Amino acid sequence: MKKLFFLIAIVVLGTSCSEYGHVVKKGTLTEKYDYALKAYKKNDYVRALPLFEDLLAVYRGQTKSEEIYYYYSYCYYGQAQYELAAYHFKNFTENYFNSKHQEECAFMYTKCLYKQALPYFLDQTNTEKAIEETQLFLNLYPKTRFKEECNNQVKELRGNLHKKAYETAMLFYKIEDYRAAILSFKNAIKAYPDIDNKDYIEFLIVKSSHQYAKLSVDEKKLERYEDVFKEYQHFIRYNKNSKFLKQVEEIHSKAQEELTKYKKINKLI
Repeated sequence: MKKLFFLIAIVVLGTSCSEYGHVVKKGTLTEKYDYALKAYKKNDYVRALPLFEDLLAVYRGQTKSEEIYYYYSYCYYGQAQYELAAYHFKNFTENYFNSKHQEECAFMYTKCLYKQALPYFLDQTNTEKAIEETQLFLNLYPKTRFKEECNNQVKELRGNLHKKAYETAMLFYKIEDYRAAILSFKNAIKAYPDIDNKDYIEFLIVKSSHQYAKLSVDEKKLERYEDVFKEYQHFIRYNKNSKFLKQVEEIHSKAQEELTKYKKINKLI
């Protein structure tokens, strides 16, 4: 039974390859288009793509080229060649601006950029471009049927940027470069006001400020302890219900005690 199945498979495959070879070499334009469309619908983009490419060369500048180019662009997407797919979807919108596929291809361009975005710990240039182009698409098509998917794309991509900014600041914090950590945490909040765990980040700013003040040289201690108190005031003003409030209060008390002790030792009181 297994041998019979294997033989049938070989015959079917051989017939399919023979048919494809015939269409590629000797098929009429209609036969090529029909075979390409049939392969496309079966997700056989490897075979569909070269046929659509041949047809594009023949029908360039003619009405039929629009449908051919539409499928051609999707063939690249179907093979996960997102950079090429993005180029062709974008090119489609610029060359067939009256097409019924205009909005869809404009969206697919943004989706290809979304697919090209790298993990948060790598370069985020593609992520920023994908967000920018997706928001531009939403501005052009405010009632688009792709609105929910676009919003989900932007949310996920912004999450990558948030995580990148947070992890960068945390790296400075972990290696005890508190000055750089403070600046990085503040920049993260400034760039992304909707960042997750914002109160935790502001707690870390207070904690980093305290550590930075403790480790400072004598001539900088007064100034840097004042910074601790400023960060404390900011935290309690905007995070009254935070679970980190008690810890921030403890840091504030310690900072006051340390500053008082420092002033006594240096006869500043």
